[in-house]
Amino acid sequence: MCMFDKVVYISHPYQNKTENKDKIEDIIKTLTVKYPKYLFLSPVHSFGYLYNTVDYQIGIDYCLWLLGKADEMWVYGDYKNSRGCLIEIKCAEESGIPYFIKERGDENDKKYDYNS
Repeated sequence: MCMFDKVVYISHPYQNKTENKDKIEDIIKTLTVKYPKYLFLSPVHSFGYLYNTVDYQIGIDYCLWLLGKADEMWVYGDYKNSRGCLIEIKCAEESGIPYFIKERGDENDKKYDYNS
C-alpha cells in the first residue's frame, strides 16, 4: 500500500467552467512534482461531471465529505467570489482542518490552523 505524508484538498472556483478545471489540473500537476509524497484531492475532478445533474447542495455535500478526508486544504484562485470555496473554508474552520490561502506562491501563504 502506498502511503502519503499528507493528503491535501484543493479548493478552487469551478462554476462548471472548463478553464477553471484546466487551471486546477495545472496546479495539481505542478504540486505533484514539487511534493511527490503528498496526495492532492480535487473535488472538481471527483464530482464536477455532476454539476448539472444534482442539486448544488448535494454537490457541495460530496465535496465537504471529501474535504473531511484531507489533512489540510489549499485554496487557489478568486476564492472570495466563489460560493463553493467560501463554504469549503467555513467547513474547514468548523472542522479544525488547517487551510492555506495560496495567493502568491508558497513563500507568502497565509495559514489558518484551528487546531493550534
